[in-house]
Amino acid sequence: MSQESKEQKFHDYILNLPQEKKDAIKGKPLEVIKVIDEYPERFMDIGREKGNLIINHIRAQKPKRFIELGGYLGYSAVLFANELIEDPEAKYFSFEENPEFAKIATDVINLAGLSKKIEIIVGKAAFNLVAFQERLKQHGEYKSVDFVFIDHWKDLYVPDLREMETLNLIAPGTMIAADNIIKPGAPEYARYVRLSPAEKKEYNKITSNPNGEQFPGRWNIVYETETVKVKFSGGHEDAVEFTKCIDYLSA
Repeated sequence: MSQESKEQKFHDYILNLPQEKKDAIKGKPLEVIKVIDEYPERFMDIGREKGNLIINHIRAQKPKRFIELGGYLGYSAVLFANELIEDPEAKYFSFEENPEFAKIATDVINLAGLSKKIEIIVGKAAFNLVAFQERLKQHGEYKSVDFVFIDHWKDLYVPDLREMETLNLIAPGTMIAADNIIKPGAPEYARYVRLSPAEKKEYNKITSNPNGEQFPGRWNIVYETETVKVKFSGGHEDAVEFTKCIDYLSA
């Protein structure tokens, strides 16, 4: 018999909370977050320290379309979609490759009362972004997304960003927050968003995108980017890269 993963154990814990506890937190996103924070096992979620940095940007940005790449167990979706509650038009789309994790996230999101605000898109983001763009086109005038949170496999940060660029999901005004810039680290991503248009043009020409050659990226996107570090009580550091698209250069 296979041993339960730590994610499955957490799922069992959430499903088997005492009814009194469930009733007390149901429909209260931050109370659900508190339950996860108090769970004895640590997970690879954003956490409150770095999460609060992103929340500050969400409040400033007031996004209508928010996508995350790497939903995991639903922590970030609940934490960030809670900031969109007051806007009936705002929608949160969470891309999660692992069906098991997506199921756990669904139950966490339902407990938080955010099932109408958050949609989980199951499968590899690289395979689903094209269909997602087509959906946006079908709902009236096409627009880019307002906010992107990237927190999946670090070697996919740049390929998926290049795909989003190619699909015009990134446009002036779009904010991108990328987690784990220091630990475990995403140096290629931090370098990519700092390339000048000329450097990016050369990079996209000579560096094939594993997502497909049809997604080279856009050399003429101008980014403004900042690495914001967080020092934790244990002494270790991590950082979030906040990158805003500020302009398109003409060809």
